[in-house]
Amino acid sequence: MKKDMGIKIGVTFYLCSILGYFYELILNYFYKGNFYSHGFLKGPWLPIYGIGALLLLIINKYKKKPLVIFLLSFFLTGLLEGLSGFLLLKLGGIRLWNYKGYFLNINGYVCLLSAFCFGIGGLIFTYLLNPLIEKIIAKVNNKLIIFVLTILSLIFTGDIIATIIK
Repeated sequence: MKKDMGIKIGVTFYLCSILGYFYELILNYFYKGNFYSHGFLKGPWLPIYGIGALLLLIINKYKKKPLVIFLLSFFLTGLLEGLSGFLLLKLGGIRLWNYKGYFLNINGYVCLLSAFCFGIGGLIFTYLLNPLIEKIIAKVNNKLIIFVLTILSLIFTGDIIATIIK
């Protein structure tokens, strides 16, 4: 059972990190007219989305209550975004996003609109993406999944090391 949960965590983290990267590329294209990602890593992933998805796994027990899922997603991922933005700036001198000028922003780290979008994202994750991830895991050989997760982890770790060194 722990092995299956490890696979679920790994697949969820990497899949949502990669989907988050492409979500931001598309979002920036519509808002700014170019394909740009706010990430500081070189690979096609934004780990904040993977971490957010792992938080959403915790609240999956409330999936029979969509309003609760929305509100918990709104607050948990909003808190994650705000805390991440604050820590990136204070510890690394990096400001990857800035919501100053947006309605109800908190020092530009998070705003009502972003938290609302993440609340909607929590619903999408809970009712569409998470069941899809579970189906994929059930159908694909565990050894293959572990192999792919190992390769992704090596590349991801290398990306982090290269970024720190640079």
